Amino acid sequence: MIMTGDSYHFGDVRGPVNAGSGQQYVTGRDQTVHQADREWLLSEIDALRQALDGLRLNAQERRTAEGELHAVGFALDRDKPDREGAARSLEAFTTRLQAAGVLASAGASVVGALSSIAHWVGPSAASVLALL
Repeated sequence: MIMTGDSYHFGDVRGPVNAGSGQQYVTGRDQTVHQADREWLLSEIDALRQALDGLRLNAQERRTAEGELHAVGFALDRDKPDREGAARSLEAFTTRLQAAGVLASAGASVVGALSSIAHWVGPSAASVLALL
């Protein structure tokens, strides 16, 4: 790896490259998630789950949103996270909040957590960022 200023060059790497804080271990084509990243992701999901209590959702919307958050956590809480699955569930969750009319008033903690998770998940979660 060569670093010049804010530019990083990784040889002839092609495709999406997620670079951020924390540690990532790459062996061949497999990626694993460091425990600190896993704990951080799950804490962001827990923050979203807690925020649901303050949102004006009917019982069905709340149950569905909780199920979608559970699916996000299930996809990410593993050694080899399912980023595509997490992106789909995160998009469904975000779309649910938008359709219920509560996303705009959800507050910075909800938008921040959604944004953070979407950024970590990578390009497959770009649609979530577009909804914010």
